[in-house]
Amino acid sequence: MSLSSSSSSDGMEGDMIGAFQAEYEEAMLNLEAEPRRSRRCREFIRRDRLGAHDRLYEDYFADDCNYPPSFFRRRGEAPIVNFTVNGHEYNYGYYLADGIYPSWPVFMKGVTLPQSEKHRLFTAAQSAWRKDVECAFGVLKARFNILAVPGRSNSRRTLGLIMRACVILHNMIIDDERDTNLENIYETVDSNVGPAIHNNAPPSLAARIQMDNKMRDSPMYTQLQHDLIEHVWANA
Repeated sequence: MSLSSSSSSDGMEGDMIGAFQAEYEEAMLNLEAEPRRSRRCREFIRRDRLGAHDRLYEDYFADDCNYPPSFFRRRGEAPIVNFTVNGHEYNYGYYLADGIYPSWPVFMKGVTLPQSEKHRLFTAAQSAWRKDVECAFGVLKARFNILAVPGRSNSRRTLGLIMRACVILHNMIIDDERDTNLENIYETVDSNVGPAIHNNAPPSLAARIQMDNKMRDSPMYTQLQHDLIEHVWANA
């Protein structure tokens, strides 16, 4: 009894193994019958960077460029500012900045760790003037929401008109709140600052590099800071 049952179970196991083996062989034959996909090689694009650089220079930066200013609506330049301080003449303005900015003539910072009385006076004055400007813009932004939102969609002329209108309205509001007539004239005053935008031809690449070097001239920054320190001390 036990011998017959063991032989029958062995037969069933053999049949199951045979069935699995046949199914495996059929699956392997079907897998080999499918065509293999060819491996795609990465394409190499020759961009000709040197040629692109030459074309860019000839199109926009050469003295006789392919696209002159008539192809564009306008070209901008920094305002022309001429002033003399402590006997030295300077041909561009500067921004009052704190210590995180580089020592360039276009950024005027206070003296780090001032030791002399002149340096302490200049640093205190520079900090006070810088905070006055930041406070003034903060007040205007809090009062007029148009100054607190991005304005990149507007032109430079429109931004200037918006800023001037907000300043005039702010001064008028202050006069009305004080209930006094300060006899302020809300008109554009004469200035030696030239227009910020004009349609003259752009300078050549060599002139641009020269202007960029002047903007980053550390000795000129040191000279300008020294002249301003002497000016503030003489007028204190």
